[in-house]
Amino acid sequence: MPLLGGVRPPIAVLLCLLLAVVALAMLALGTTVAEDVPQAVLTSQQHIAADTASEIRAAVNQDVAAVRESATALSEAQAPDDAGYLKLFTSLGTHWRGAALVDPTTGKELAVTGEAFPASAVSAVAANDTIAPKLVTLRDGQTRLLAFASVDLPGQGRRLLVGSDVLSVQAPGGDLTRTVQAVNQHGKVVASVGPALTTIQDRRIPTDAATTSAQQGDINSTTRPSGFLLGSLVSGKRTVAGWADVASQADGSADALHLVAVVAVSTPQTSAVTGNTLVALTAAASLIVATLLITALLVLGLQRPLLRLHLGGARLARGDLSRPAPQPRLGEAARIGHALEALRVQQLGASPQEFQPLRRSFGSRALVVLCGVVLVAWSVPLLFLVDRPTPNANTVPTQMVSDQQLRTVAAAGRISSSLATGSTDVSGIATAIASLSSPDQIQLLLSRTLKEHGRYSTLYVLAQDGSVISRAGGSPRHQLSSVPQGDGVLQLNTGGKVPSMAVYATVPKTANAIFKKPTAFGSRGPVAVVGEFDTTYLNSILNHAGMGHVWLVDARHKVIGSPEGFKAFQSLPDSSLTSLAVDSPSQPAHSLVPTSDGPAIAASAPVSAIPGVSRQPSWQVVSSQPVSWLDLSANRTQHLTMLVGLIGLTVSVLCLGWLLVVVVRPLRELSGIAERLAAGDRRTVLYPVHHDEVGSITRSLEIIRQRLVAGHHSTASTPAASAPRY
Repeated sequence: MPLLGGVRPPIAVLLCLLLAVVALAMLALGTTVAEDVPQAVLTSQQHIAADTASEIRAAVNQDVAAVRESATALSEAQAPDDAGYLKLFTSLGTHWRGAALVDPTTGKELAVTGEAFPASAVSAVAANDTIAPKLVTLRDGQTRLLAFASVDLPGQGRRLLVGSDVLSVQAPGGDLTRTVQAVNQHGKVVASVGPALTTIQDRRIPTDAATTSAQQGDINSTTRPSGFLLGSLVSGKRTVAGWADVASQADGSADALHLVAVVAVSTPQTSAVTGNTLVALTAAASLIVATLLITALLVLGLQRPLLRLHLGGARLARGDLSRPAPQPRLGEAARIGHALEALRVQQLGASPQEFQPLRRSFGSRALVVLCGVVLVAWSVPLLFLVDRPTPNANTVPTQMVSDQQLRTVAAAGRISSSLATGSTDVSGIATAIASLSSPDQIQLLLSRTLKEHGRYSTLYVLAQDGSVISRAGGSPRHQLSSVPQGDGVLQLNTGGKVPSMAVYATVPKTANAIFKKPTAFGSRGPVAVVGEFDTTYLNSILNHAGMGHVWLVDARHKVIGSPEGFKAFQSLPDSSLTSLAVDSPSQPAHSLVPTSDGPAIAASAPVSAIPGVSRQPSWQVVSSQPVSWLDLSANRTQHLTMLVGLIGLTVSVLCLGWLLVVVVRPLRELSGIAERLAAGDRRTVLYPVHHDEVGSITRSLEIIRQRLVAGHHSTASTPAASAPRY
């Protein structure tokens, strides 16, 4: 017989795999690992560092973009000399610590204003359209970020425009108890905020040194974009830090700086343990008992009877009719044995009409199902009942609650910053209209702004009668007919399929002089500039790893933005989240609340008011992090328990299914064939399909059928009249 054929391989494999599951249960659950800082806390610091790196990258890109936009504006302006152009540059809105115009061929500074920076910093910079920013150190040890742009100045020729600014490093969510540092490729801190960072031990970054700090050692971020670090333990609190590479393939401006953001915090020590020795011993012992029971049932109830029939059938096929056929007690094996015995006596002269089949009883299929029930009874409690802790304020680390609120506040701050930037954009357009000489220039300005900033779906200028006199981008979703005075942010709709938000700015009255004469627009004058936000852009601001579910809600607490799929203006998915937002409309808040995903850490934060903006809706950012998603020791133990139960269930289904298909089903078919042959069916030719015990018995039955058809009867001494009746 082939190695994988017959009844023995499935039973042997089932036995071996169940014993392997026993070993897995002991290794996975019986091995306890203590940790004084939960893995979830470390991962949270890693996410916060990634957020900080993203903000540093955005600040660098903003400075680079500001210089390049200013270079474009200067190339269209008029000034008497380099100093005049530099004065125009410093008046374009961005506050620079220092600025200069440099001759790109000699590196000589032609005009300088504000804080001086080393001349050597720009002498080797090539004058082309895309020049990477760089960091320089001043004489007093401070670090400055230099942004460059090449520009052709009317009347002056090719120049290199340089802007100097402080490298912006902000405390995440305004939490000044955290240390935030930007570290360069040599391990030097180039910007920092918060308390001094203590020595931290590297557990994730592959470096040559065993310890590193922000002031000493390298942080090698070439192999991973982010990670976490463990620090010293002082008074029951351990310093933990997250780090993240500032560089990004999507935003290439900051790549040349080779910076890593490090965010550290002191967190209380815990005594959490992964694993459960009692559950491991109980699960292993019960599975051993179940394995022994199942093996005994399958061997005694299926394997041994089938092997006896295989040997007995072969003996009868050889013509040895001196001994009765084997007579198993239960199921299909008993029916086949009964039929074989009938065929034996028929070869001795008995009539087929005397055969009476046995009543069907507990069979092989029921036996396999019983074994499956035993294994399911072992697996299901591990999957759904064992190690199910009830999360509460004591089991969830306080640091995770603090981090969730901090990141929610930071997300609200990013929304506010984007709105402020948008307000600045449209205010700049409104102001620029006063100095433009034709409507075509307005259209060009709108198109250029839309191309440079991906936050808008459309930009348009409103006339006095509420009509659009110039537009760039798509059609307005909800066109304004009039706007309040000043600058502001508007929520344009409270219903529909897509939320629509916009920033607006009124145009100075002096700009209306452009339109006094008949033009392509008629005699209408511009009243306001409106920029509708692209909802995808606002949703992307909320999309940060490790925050769980995040929603932007309006004053009615209806959802108007989320990185996940959402229905516009729907309520928050759980009333507990709505209550949290309602109870704290103007202050950040957090709580452990019940949700549809189970207990969750929920936080809310208002979108802060934009300075200088007269009108702004009351929005909030609400987040929910299910406790079951956190990498806590209790969750890890629960997942290991479920894994052991799932593996046990999978092994049971596969091996018992194998047994049903390979042995039980053919055996049930064979029992019917044997009974029909014993009842007198001599016409049906029996073909052995399986090369195993069932196939062997089928071959024996075919030989017996052929012998009976040919009328060859045994000459044994027992007379036919004495044959037993059925």
